[in-house]
Amino acid sequence: MHELSLVQGIIDAVQETAEDKGARVKSFKVRVGELAQFDIRLIRELLSELKKGTPLEQAKTIVVRERSRVKCLSCNSEWTFADLVGPLRKNEKEMVHFLPELLSSYSRCPACSKSYLEIEEGRSVTVDEVELDV
Repeated sequence: MHELSLVQGIIDAVQETAEDKGARVKSFKVRVGELAQFDIRLIRELLSELKKGTPLEQAKTIVVRERSRVKCLSCNSEWTFADLVGPLRKNEKEMVHFLPELLSSYSRCPACSKSYLEIEEGRSVTVDEVELDV
C-alpha cells in the first residue's frame, strides 16, 4: 500500500509549510495524476484518517484527478494520454498502461505522425495549493 507512505508525506509537507510560516492550514489541494498508479479514493480516505489528531484535522482537503497531457516534440501538438492510447491493440495498451514511458514506442502524433512524444502532466502527485490562516 504505497498510498499510506504517500499520504503521510503529503501531511508532513503541508504541516511543515504551515510551521515555517507560523500559520494554521485552512485548506490544501492535492492533484493525483491519472497515470500515477495510485488509488485516488484510498488517498482521500487516508488523508481524512491520518490528519485526525494533527494540526491539519480541521483543514479542508481537496483531492482532484489531474488529466494527462502529452506533447509532440516535433510539431508541438498536445494530446491526452487516452487520445494516443485509444488506437492501440489490447496488449500494447496494457504495456503502456504499466510503463507510460513506452508511449513513444507504440504511438504516433495524430497531427504529424512522428513518435517524439513526451508526457507533460498527469504522472505525479502534488500538493497544488495550501491556504494558510496567518
